[in-house]
Amino acid sequence: MACAAPDLTFDAASHTYRLGGVRMPSVTQILDPLQELDGIPRHILEAAAAFGTNVHLACHLSNQGVLDEDALDPALVPYLTGWRTFLSDVSGVVIGSEVRVINRQLRYAGTLDSLVRIKGVTELVDIKATAAIPRTVGPQTAGYAHALGEPRIKRRVVQLRRDGTYRSERLTDGADWNVFVSALNIHTWRHPHA
Repeated sequence: MACAAPDLTFDAASHTYRLGGVRMPSVTQILDPLQELDGIPRHILEAAAAFGTNVHLACHLSNQGVLDEDALDPALVPYLTGWRTFLSDVSGVVIGSEVRVINRQLRYAGTLDSLVRIKGVTELVDIKATAAIPRTVGPQTAGYAHALGEPRIKRRVVQLRRDGTYRSERLTDGADWNVFVSALNIHTWRHPHA
């Protein structure tokens, strides 16, 4: 598997990736216009994204074995429980968490949620803490897979729920990469000097 370039930097405050000082669009920025096609109001998407960031951080710190559970916001506990239950149910071992990746040829970057070894096979697993699994998760994970240098890696989404359960779904639509590339082309057309 390809590793992120050492000259790839990320500024969390502005959600900006740079390669050698040159700004690179992120996978989520590229797909952002498609979110609006689901008919979810922008303010709801933004609130959900803020909460989702906290869920991802809790899962990441747990994956790293450094989570201070006593300091964890109680609202996050069921989501973390769902993540841990998923890993237990599939006998999964996290081998990569919050992995930064870059596609130098197509000039985009991103941070995938996790790489999980399940029954001897590495899968790219995206975590969602949303009421419904967004349609963009397929193109999103396809973008990450290509930036990782593993376009054929198995992809999966795990939807964590507020009752501590989860839903896991494999992402196998062959059109996912084409949708991502189409969104990238539109992004590049709209932001030619970004």
